[in-house]
Amino acid sequence: MDTPKEHQHGEPEATTRDTADPSYTPGIPNEMSSMVSLLANSVNGMQGSLGNAYQSMANQVMQSMEMTQTMSKMMDMFLVSSLNICSRIERDDSTDKPILTLVTENKSQFPLLGISGTLRIGNDDNPERKFNPSTAALATVVSKTYTMTKRGRATEPQELKQCIYQQAGSAETEESQPSLDVLLPGMKCVEVFELSLERFDEWVILVEARFKSPGSGEVLSKRHECCVYLMDLCSIKWLEVDGKEAPTGGLSHNSRMMTGPLRQILKVPATEGVSIGMRFSLHPFKSDNVIQGRVCHISEDKQETSLSLWSESGDSAVPIVLERVAIELGILGSSTTL
Repeated sequence: MDTPKEHQHGEPEATTRDTADPSYTPGIPNEMSSMVSLLANSVNGMQGSLGNAYQSMANQVMQSMEMTQTMSKMMDMFLVSSLNICSRIERDDSTDKPILTLVTENKSQFPLLGISGTLRIGNDDNPERKFNPSTAALATVVSKTYTMTKRGRATEPQELKQCIYQQAGSAETEESQPSLDVLLPGMKCVEVFELSLERFDEWVILVEARFKSPGSGEVLSKRHECCVYLMDLCSIKWLEVDGKEAPTGGLSHNSRMMTGPLRQILKVPATEGVSIGMRFSLHPFKSDNVIQGRVCHISEDKQETSLSLWSESGDSAVPIVLERVAIELGILGSSTTL
């Protein structure tokens, strides 16, 4: 009769002791429950360590990607700056048309792939100075050559198979197709165009070259702008010194030029010196409004020359043309280098 009583009092004591142990797990002996708890803590610690390691690795990958993108952008900027585009406008005396020369050179040590370009002709003679493209002006290819610079020496010019630049809106313009497969380091392309313009006016030519980035594969571009001045649309004739001056009280303008640029712009004969009283005339393209000019003053050091300009035409447009020609000569003749 004593044994059942002892058994009945023993079970509650064991249950109370086991549940009081924080490592106790129902259905698992006390010793194993402690091991499971330790193992769970270890796993949690490992998960935390792995999470921290993963986050650190993710941060490093992000930093590496950002650095790669930054370096790629810097490389693109370097390549764009190394693509040099310059231009020159001259007048062909045999055709009375302006000639545009575009020079494109790769000054980097890396080849530029899939290069192509467009040129647009228009004007911006409006209050907003917004470019208005012309639908009648044409740029006709005269020649297209290239040279290579090796060890500081340029090779003989060779014919380009196709121009880099196509006039926007022409049938040949296709931006998806590169005009030149590759522009090698030190390669210089010279393209000459004859310009057919619809009227006697100042014109703006917008040039854009495009090529693929070797890093990102994106299309990079560089723009260049040049101007066709009224002077580029005038034929120049030097006259005999006859003492004729601008009419007193008539419409006239004065312009100052450095003597060196004056000889080049006004095409002073090589055998002639610049002297006071020399006369010339400007004959605008597609216009009968002839402009007369005279050298009226030369500085003591012979470096600066003053010109007087006038016209005997009664056309209402002459005052504006005369003023613009005087401004152009002052701007073009303000530097000793052209």
